[in-house]
Amino acid sequence: MKTLDLIPSGTEVIVKDIQAGCGLKSRLYGLGIFPGEKIKVIKNDQGPILLKVGNTKLAIGRGEARKIFVEVV
Repeated sequence: MKTLDLIPSGTEVIVKDIQAGCGLKSRLYGLGIFPGEKIKVIKNDQGPILLKVGNTKLAIGRGEARKIFVEVV
């Protein structure tokens, strides 16, 4: 498994685990990022990482992305 910050742009992944405190987990769950969810990395070069979760596009910070463990589809 890799962390989300290491996944290149254009790649689809499935969230396997989130290793974070309850505050960050709650925030990510509210954004639709939780284990078993399929997400697409739209942009991952510099700055925040742009994701597509369902029909929603959102950005998360690199520190947050390092706590999300994923598997490439």
